[in-house]
Amino acid sequence: MLEVGGEIKRILEDIRIKRIASADATALAASEAVKMYVKEFYGRPDELISKLQDLCSTIISLRPTTASLRNCINYILKYAQIAYSEEKSLDFLREEIVKAADRFLRRMEEAKEKIGEIGSKRLENGDVLLTHGYSTTVLSVLRKAREEGKELKIFVTEARPELEGRKMAYEIGKLGFKTTLIIDSAARVFMGKIDKVLVGAEAIAANGAIVNKVGTSTIATVAYEARVRVMVAAGSYKMSPETVIGTLIEIEEGPIESVVGFKYLKDLEKEGLSDRVRVRNPLFDVTPANYIDLIITEYGVFPSQGIYLLLTKLKDEYMWELWE
Repeated sequence: MLEVGGEIKRILEDIRIKRIASADATALAASEAVKMYVKEFYGRPDELISKLQDLCSTIISLRPTTASLRNCINYILKYAQIAYSEEKSLDFLREEIVKAADRFLRRMEEAKEKIGEIGSKRLENGDVLLTHGYSTTVLSVLRKAREEGKELKIFVTEARPELEGRKMAYEIGKLGFKTTLIIDSAARVFMGKIDKVLVGAEAIAANGAIVNKVGTSTIATVAYEARVRVMVAAGSYKMSPETVIGTLIEIEEGPIESVVGFKYLKDLEKEGLSDRVRVRNPLFDVTPANYIDLIITEYGVFPSQGIYLLLTKLKDEYMWELWE
């Protein structure tokens, strides 16, 4: 295990336990940890590259489902390897790594701003929306709609068991929209009142399926049956190039005590039921492409089946390796 300083260790632990919740915030924190490590490193350039590879592998393993994190870290590492190949000084290598990190983060922020502008045009004054989980990209769309003077009513699911939806409802309320917080399983009860479902994404597969907070797939299914449109707001940096060749996106599981609490687990153990009663806590699920009406990116609005074309178009910009 690579030894890192106290502040970097704290950031990595915050990522691991999801104290840092949103996908974009996770990528931001990880890039800051990389920059911190690089700036503090003293040694030979080849040693920095070797240790940076270890650090990057460790970071990605903490949140393997989060495409923005994986793409950000891989982008930084590839530019580090290019800079190292030029056989220049440690200072030059440090500078290029920091530049790459900052460049990716600027791209993320610009993408969210553009998605806000594009996505708000898909919302009509008086729309009733439903969203699930916490998404800074969805908030960008809603913020732009607010600036345009649109009045919206928004239902927000709690997104159990971590309850990120409560934070989402709080942020939406601050924007000035009428907001109703509901439990996840009540989505079907209220779907008859909903005009559009708007969610973010943790990752986008090449076939247009999305990985998002667990429960998204269920909500999309209910919306599909009710003939309610499902829209996804996500930057191109959340696309997963490895899915081009059929590699599946890993679905992380969280601590089971988040679902039932320590007392319940102790009671199971006390009664000798630990082996019979199993608790699972998948953090994400996969929504098939045919349940998604459109995906809003900074490059425009795409049907889910059109994501592959966008992914191949951007392979050089993101330095993705795609296999024919």
